[in-house]
This record gives sequence, structure tokens and C-alpha cells, in this order.
Amino acid sequence: MAIKTVLESIGLSKNEIKIYLSLLELGSTTSGAIIKKTGIHTSKVYDGLERLSNKGLASHVIIANTKHFKAVDPDRLLDFLDDKEKEIEIQKKDIKKILPELKLKQSLETGESEAEIFKGWKGMETVFNEGINIMGKGDIWYVLGAYGGEDKERTDTLITKVIKKCEAKKIKWKIIYNESARNTFQYEQKSKITENRFLNQETPATINIYKDVTFIALWTKNPLAFRVKDKKVAESFKTYFNFMWKLAKK
Repeated sequence: MAIKTVLESIGLSKNEIKIYLSLLELGSTTSGAIIKKTGIHTSKVYDGLERLSNKGLASHVIIANTKHFKAVDPDRLLDFLDDKEKEIEIQKKDIKKILPELKLKQSLETGESEAEIFKGWKGMETVFNEGINIMGKGDIWYVLGAYGGEDKERTDTLITKVIKKCEAKKIKWKIIYNESARNTFQYEQKSKITENRFLNQETPATINIYKDVTFIALWTKNPLAFRVKDKKVAESFKTYFNFMWKLAKK
């Protein structure tokens, strides 16, 4: 692997690499010799030398009132990477501290509805997981028109995984199934967190409502979910759900 490519991958700029390699070749030397060897402008050479020094990759001594620069032992590159790892860990901790504030800013109402489309099984899993993440103990997830879809086995596998996560967070579910799904979701229908009812009519899609979110799931071979984040929309669908809940049977 090319030396320059590796050095660039660990965070050195092109000028820093040229200067560092010239220092290795020249040994203790002056800025003038570095400028001549690298062809880099004087100001950029001094800037590069300072940055290499800050990274612990170059040092200097003054001989007869003239600065002489020298590359430190190449082993210092490993220490440089260790320092970067420690710095990244600190940055991660700092980011974790401000995440709640950033998420709060994101969630502040702008007066506009948000709509997104999720495609495929990964997309469907994502839309469920995002709902689980914002819900807590005692929150209720409403489902109208639950059914197995075109791939009942895969749908059941995904929903079982979702219910288990909700069990861990003690999130409650109120579900109205299509009658055809009475014996489809065995784990879900027996879970202690779910309250289940059934309707004779068949719905072509499943409506999910939680918090201020509504998403409509189409359980085709390549499923699709359309999610809307709007408080009024969610309240409207919840009212419709409660009406259908009274008509549904156990």
C-alpha cells in the first residue's frame, strides 16, 4: 500500500505528508531546505510544520539562531492514532450529552406535517423501531386492520420481534384484526401487553397510531409503510379506531 495513501487515511493533509516525508529523508534541516525539496509555498510550509509539531510528528531545535526541524521516530504514528482514539471517545461522550437537546430541537413543532415512506422489510422494521424508541411504559400503540399479508411467515416473524421489544418496555397494544388473522399472530395475540379484537370485514392495509404518529402498512411481498407525523391526523384516526373497537368482537 502506498505510504502517502496510508498517511492521508489517518488524517494528515497532502502538504503535511510531503513535509513529513521530506523531514524523514533530510534529517535535521531548515525550512528553506524543506521549501526547496517539497516546492510548497513558504507560509504553507510553516503552517504544516506547526501542525505536525502539534500532532507530535515533528520537533525543532535552534542552532545559531536558526530553527532546524526534524521528524520524530515513525513509531510516533501509532501513538498519534492512540491519541485520536481517545479524542474520539471524548467526542462521543460529549455528543451523547447534547443528543437530548438536539432531539428536542428536532421534535419542536413547526406547524407542518411530516410524511415519509418506508420500503421493504428493512424499511418496515425501521418504522416500527422508531415508534418503539419514542414510547415508554404504559403508552398505547393502536392497530386497525392487522392481517398476515402476502408473506404471512415473514410478517409474523417481524411482528413477534416488535412485540418482544414492546414487552421489555411495557408498551401496551390495542389491536383490531381482520377475522382472517385470528390464528395468524400466535405470539402477539397471547402476549400480556396486547388487547385483541376482531372484525369480519377485510381491510387492504393496516393502520398504526401512536403518540402523534400514524402509519399505514401495506403487507405485500415487498411491504410499504406511509408515515405521517401530525397530532390532528393521529387524533382523528384514534377516534376512528375507538369507534371500530366498539364494533369489533373478542
